[in-house]
Amino acid sequence: MSNPRPTLTLTLRRTGGTSLQNFLAQVSPFRTVEHEPFNPGRLWGHVVKKFQEDKDLSALEASIDSLLQQKVNIKHCIEVPPPQVTKTLIKCAKKHGYFFIVLTRSNSIRRLRSLFLAFSTGAWGPEQEAERYPAILSGEIVPAPIDLDMVRRQYWSDQLVLGRVIAQLRYQQIDYEWLVFEEVYQGEEPVSVHAKKLATQIGMDVSAEGAKLDKLTERGKQSSFQIEGFIPNYDAMMQVLQEICID
Repeated sequence: MSNPRPTLTLTLRRTGGTSLQNFLAQVSPFRTVEHEPFNPGRLWGHVVKKFQEDKDLSALEASIDSLLQQKVNIKHCIEVPPPQVTKTLIKCAKKHGYFFIVLTRSNSIRRLRSLFLAFSTGAWGPEQEAERYPAILSGEIVPAPIDLDMVRRQYWSDQLVLGRVIAQLRYQQIDYEWLVFEEVYQGEEPVSVHAKKLATQIGMDVSAEGAKLDKLTERGKQSSFQIEGFIPNYDAMMQVLQEICID
């Protein structure tokens, strides 16, 4: 193992970051913290809440700098916390020698479909799906209608946030590995090839890891198709997505 580095994964929700973090947790010598720790109610959400209350950028930087001294692997969804939090996180991660990963998804329609189905049903992960989907199918739970104006705002806001983060990385002269969901999982090369390449770039030798490379392939089963017909305005949402998504 040659000088491994902790990782900061910058991504948007519903992009496949969970399986990436599961892989890093298996092969990295550094601890992986709870997914999206700066989100409200998560491990470091109190740091963001304090900043929203006092707007003290110096205190925010001191807090994040202290947290990153732990050298832990972090997955950060860039569209959730205030932009100042992400900018400060990038600055502190650079200081502490982090390896940067930008994870995106070329098919925004599939990503936003998944996001708004989660909003509608309240099921954000496999365990919640297993609990809520049968109740939806039986009529016990009626999913909430999707806010179509919010769908439009989310798409354009996500594009703006992603562009801003890429600009911040360039301005700070930070090298990063750009991973595209479809290229990793649906490309011509096996997922294991991407796993080995990424591990090598981070400074980890996985030549003998075997099954651990499979962690990158462990994605949640897409079972949401069975409840499409139970979302009050699902077809209208898909029509909006078809109209606005230009990537």
